[in-house]
Amino acid sequence: MPPGSRAQGTFAGVLRRRRVPTVTAAALLAASVLATSGCVDSGERVAVLGDSITALDAEALEGALGEDYRFTISGNFGYTAAEVTPVAQELSERSFGQVIINLGTNDVLQGGSPSAAVEEIQRQAAMFDDARCVHVVTVNEHMVNQSTGDDTGAAARLFNDALEELAAGDDRIDLVDWNAAASESLSDSEVVTSTLTSDSVHPTAEGNRVLNELYQQALAECGPF
Repeated sequence: MPPGSRAQGTFAGVLRRRRVPTVTAAALLAASVLATSGCVDSGERVAVLGDSITALDAEALEGALGEDYRFTISGNFGYTAAEVTPVAQELSERSFGQVIINLGTNDVLQGGSPSAAVEEIQRQAAMFDDARCVHVVTVNEHMVNQSTGDDTGAAARLFNDALEELAAGDDRIDLVDWNAAASESLSDSEVVTSTLTSDSVHPTAEGNRVLNELYQQALAECGPF
């Protein structure tokens, strides 16, 4: 499926520093998958906002960490950061101890403004004002636009630089460096991509395992609730 396409389903870092019941709006549900963990009666409530990377990782994330955390996962195929803001607003009406935001990939692939995407993520983080920690995820700098064949590394680097500035300026925000993890395993093909991805964008099963280990580390380092 091209990275910018939309369909029903669930989309998704080395830490650089330590730092869901159903959404009621039918229009939001038509373009996203939102799942609430039913595995545990205890454990901290965690909201996960993302695009198709998060959607495709949801089952693996629940399997890896669902015994320790109660997840509400919203994966939105093809959505930019701004398009997920209404979902964030809806979810922020509930209480979460921690939040993971994995957005920006579609902004980069679709040629959007990296700085504007990070501003949207900052806006979303502020909505969850009762969360102790908000974990924001860098984008892979070795992606190729599947529709045009264009390398998106320059835009991805601009996005990641802006995201790092956001994390540095807010003690509540952690940076989860998926780009660093993806960059540790690169192909030797003419077009260099991460072997943790299947199409240069979406993580493989091994990529999801690595990403979820990064989530686990970030959540644990937030401290007890």
